[in-house]
Amino acid sequence: MRIMVLLNEKAGTLADREPGAIASDIRAAFAHAGHTINLVTAKPQDMRLALGKAITARPDALVIGGGDGTLHGAVNQVRDTPMVLGVLPLGTMNLTARDIGLPLDPAAAAKALARGTVAPVDVAMVNNVRFLHSAVLGFYPWMILDRERARRRRGLRKWPAMVRAAWRALFRRHELEVEVVLATDSGETAQIRTPLLVVANNRFVDGAGPVPSRASLADGELAVYVAETKGPLSLLRLATAVAAGHWETAPAIRFAACRSVTVASKRHRIRVALDGELVHLVPPLNFRILSRRLSFLFPKRRE
Repeated sequence: MRIMVLLNEKAGTLADREPGAIASDIRAAFAHAGHTINLVTAKPQDMRLALGKAITARPDALVIGGGDGTLHGAVNQVRDTPMVLGVLPLGTMNLTARDIGLPLDPAAAAKALARGTVAPVDVAMVNNVRFLHSAVLGFYPWMILDRERARRRRGLRKWPAMVRAAWRALFRRHELEVEVVLATDSGETAQIRTPLLVVANNRFVDGAGPVPSRASLADGELAVYVAETKGPLSLLRLATAVAAGHWETAPAIRFAACRSVTVASKRHRIRVALDGELVHLVPPLNFRILSRRLSFLFPKRRE
């Protein structure tokens, strides 16, 4: 297989280790398995151009070395091409990499993918933007904004800045007033004020812990989680339940599964975290699931 590996040279893992050594280990892993390997590194601001060149080269598989945000960019550039997409976990959360059972060490992940298999996965879409993991509205996008400000202005690292943002979020008002329309048999419509609304590409495993994980990437459904809380104390209880992974069973969360959902608002724009990337979208937000639309590279041993 002809494999193009594109590494985001500012990804979290590469910032703490020797990039050259990691790149060498990745090359060796794929070459040892008999693949023809071409590895390219790019700065974050050059990733879009590098992705375009990689897609034009038409490799059999394009493996993205970076975090969920880097992978998010690739999903939206690949779109409906027949190219196989893969990921090496070089970011902070590495949500999709965890979901497919990849080791978090880049060299070990490369070895697992080099002898892996290709399988279709669902892609979720909001308006015209695709995402692989989840879209989050409410206080979490504000936390990402506050985290990045703290990193720029105070020189904080990512995790300390995120902890600071989480604490500050407890004492701010983040309620969104939205109308949610679910495409279910009942056609449920609800007017909701909520500090947190999550639309996930397939449902989270309940009780899995602080990192939201999915048992399947190809069940063909959107999972909608809406928080019903008011005030800092209630929000803190919600955060505790979510940290334990209780997405469907927490009493403060309303859950529904569907194939499409519309979120309407009187706001001109809504701040949304898509796979951890901050974007501003014009409502109404029309979410839908594209079943088994993307060919994805899985490690050899997977559930």
